[in-house]
Amino acid sequence: MHDAFNVFLALDKVPYKIESIFACGQKLFTGTASGALYVYEVNEPIEDEEVKVDLKETKNFFKKPIEQLDIIKDIEVLISLSDGYVNIYDLQTFELQRQLTKTRGANIFAIDTNVEISEDNEGIPMIAVGVRKKLLVFTWRDTEFICTQELSIPDRIKTMVWVNGDKVCLGLTNEYVLIDVNSGVMTELFASHNTPGGASFAYMGMSIGAKANKPLVTKLPQGEILLVKDNMSIFTGLDGITTRKTGIDWTGTPEEIGCSYPYLIAILPKHVEVRNIVTQKLVQTFDLPQARLINQGKYLYVASISNVWRFIPLNFEKQIDQLVEQNEFDEALSLAKIEPTLLKDKDAKIRETRRLYAHYLFHQNKFDDAITIFQELDVDPKEVIALYPPSISGALHKPVQRPKVLKPSDEIVDDEINNDQEEKSSEDEIETENLEILEGKLLEEAVQTLIKFLTDRRHRISKILIQQPHKTNEPTPPASPSHRTNLVNGNLSGTLELAELVDTTLLKSYMVINDALVGPLLRVHNYCNVEEVEGLLLERKKYRELKDLYHGKGLHRKSLELLKKLGQSSEGLMKGTFQTGYYLQKLGPENFDLILEFATWVLQTNPDEGMEIFIGDHPEVDNLPRNKVLEYLEGFSYDLCIKYLEHIIYVLKDPTPDFHNKLIFKYLANVQKLESQKSESNSEEVGEEIEDTNKRLLKFLDESMHYKAEKILGRLRLDDFYEARAILLSRLGQHDQALNIYVHKLKNEKLAEEYCVKNYIETDDPTKNVFISLLKVYLRPSNGEKLMLEPAIRLLSRHGSFVSASDALNMLPLTTKVSELYQFVEKYIRENNKNRNMNMIIKNLLKADQRQVEEQLMFYRSRRVKIDEDKMCPQCTRRIGQSVFAVFPNGVVVHYHCKEKV
Repeated sequence: MHDAFNVFLALDKVPYKIESIFACGQKLFTGTASGALYVYEVNEPIEDEEVKVDLKETKNFFKKPIEQLDIIKDIEVLISLSDGYVNIYDLQTFELQRQLTKTRGANIFAIDTNVEISEDNEGIPMIAVGVRKKLLVFTWRDTEFICTQELSIPDRIKTMVWVNGDKVCLGLTNEYVLIDVNSGVMTELFASHNTPGGASFAYMGMSIGAKANKPLVTKLPQGEILLVKDNMSIFTGLDGITTRKTGIDWTGTPEEIGCSYPYLIAILPKHVEVRNIVTQKLVQTFDLPQARLINQGKYLYVASISNVWRFIPLNFEKQIDQLVEQNEFDEALSLAKIEPTLLKDKDAKIRETRRLYAHYLFHQNKFDDAITIFQELDVDPKEVIALYPPSISGALHKPVQRPKVLKPSDEIVDDEINNDQEEKSSEDEIETENLEILEGKLLEEAVQTLIKFLTDRRHRISKILIQQPHKTNEPTPPASPSHRTNLVNGNLSGTLELAELVDTTLLKSYMVINDALVGPLLRVHNYCNVEEVEGLLLERKKYRELKDLYHGKGLHRKSLELLKKLGQSSEGLMKGTFQTGYYLQKLGPENFDLILEFATWVLQTNPDEGMEIFIGDHPEVDNLPRNKVLEYLEGFSYDLCIKYLEHIIYVLKDPTPDFHNKLIFKYLANVQKLESQKSESNSEEVGEEIEDTNKRLLKFLDESMHYKAEKILGRLRLDDFYEARAILLSRLGQHDQALNIYVHKLKNEKLAEEYCVKNYIETDDPTKNVFISLLKVYLRPSNGEKLMLEPAIRLLSRHGSFVSASDALNMLPLTTKVSELYQFVEKYIRENNKNRNMNMIIKNLLKADQRQVEEQLMFYRSRRVKIDEDKMCPQCTRRIGQSVFAVFPNGVVVHYHCKEKV
């Protein structure tokens, strides 16, 4: 309960019996049992001052009691019910203007001006009068009230209220009805077909057939009506259908009910109750002896036979604050949502109340409800995080203490004690109580809801930061005080600090709930605080996640130092060189010096894994500076250099001549090194390695097209590498010298012939025919070698078709037998005949093709197209005329410049 009204005694023990009251503006009207009208002027109190009431005028109307009073301000009339008649008086002079004679026997009337409560709006005044079992309707026309309807009612009317301009709600002895004053159609309220689910008035514990007290009808704002039966009240709409699932259960049977939005005031047998219309909760009770009348509306009065009390509403902001102190947040929010005219800055007040409500719910361990409100309000994440223990909130954590609200019974009256209290420090003015500490399952439940909140904030912050490019690895500058303002106004520094707080707290939350979620968070783009998270991960020995943190923040040296330390240890899942090597492969050329620094221990420990740093299948590896890598690897061994060169040439297809030359030099140097080792140890394994290197050298010399042969040739020993020299001489076009090496140095007739087949070019110049060159090597030795007739004859026998017979015969010795040349001559003749026949066939085919082309030409030349003045181009729809034109095979004629558009 809280203070909604201050109640002041306006009239105290007046010397007459009050039968009716009405308030309008600053005036209070009372009707007496003797038929007199008393008019008082009320001075509105300021804050807690007493209400001052001055009697301004007394008017004797009748000798009978004035049972009811009302005012229609628009037409300046006072209406009264006395002695069974409705009378109209001038509001200024209180002179009787007219008595509505048709109202004889009236017991109740109700005024309608087609307006809600406002006194400033204009409307068409109407009066509904209950006369026995009839309802009379009077409408204001031409300065007087005219009876426009006379409707029969099944019972005597006990109470009635205008619902709108067409309908009146009537309270009869045992029922409530809605009646349309235009058509006379009546609708019984709470019949089974009018209520949701077929409910009736009895579902509220209100029996229709039971002996009933006075029926009460009160029209409420927002299009509702309150109906009373015994001690129960329910809410209905203007259509008579119930609007709420539950009604008000009064502590007694209401005798009168009034409304002063947002409160209901009911006179009960023992006291007066004030309830909230929205929440239906009991707000206040007042002991007003013998209270029996209520004047509802803006100026609320309650009267007994001789007293009148004025109800003055307290400031709504103070009411809300009072409810918040009592943790009555539903009640506070119901007040905060009232009309804006009754509350300054309504939205801000609602927001603040809901924010405090969320804090209250959190401390009641209703974490989901609290976090939902925080999300809806878009509160600063700092405020939410600070609610959690230091393991989550860190430096934001503050010991949460709740003010203890002092009850009225706790108030200190004694002046001396009050003086002592004032001398105490402000720290002692408010008693506090520590709230329950979050731990165990309760902490896990709270953190689950925090994760939901932080994930939502993270998503929203990410959207903002995507639109504002920045370097995440740079230190975050100081933020302005309000993070929420930063988000709205695009303050980048504040938003980055907020992102850091959210991500760091999210990681801590994962640590509490499920630390397996930490890795995925650190492997994506995040804003976690490195120093804070680093300590947490080291404490829990989560080295993989720590490595991911360093990598994401660009702290590669820290990451590599950690991997090296773990790799050099003899235990753990991250021992060895693999993790370091893989990490180095992903760094890229911008971290080249760091790669070389940490690659050293990997290469020294495991050369195969170490080489993956430079030849792994990753784009970052492919983009490393190859000259510098090669220079670095030369400090280790020939094998590593050769492996790297083979990778960039064979796999990456690098055409750089220097790399190709260097690979050849490395092959040569490696062979020489191995030969010296073999001479010392005479190892078969070394011999096999020499042979393998030679094969790779020859293969590369044969396949590569990018090395400089002349440079390589100058580096070869004269007494070795004959086959390599032959390939190099071939690359330089010195076929005679190359063939001489195959024949006389290598003594390999087969290799010489294969060389000729590979390098043969059809030409009429005998000096460029490699087969002629080989014959010269066989038949005309130049360095004192003996003539080699048999190999020459075998060459002619196998490849005689590539050699001119005359050139071959001229080179053969005169002593050569004709029988030895049989195979050569036979093959030569057969090849000539074959070529002659083939040439004849080709000649005849070409002639046939020529005839076909000539026939086609004649056909196209014989075609005709007629161009007259009306001939149009179908593409541009203009006349062809004298323009250049083109004709398609199907006969379509277009302008020449239009033919490409078709």
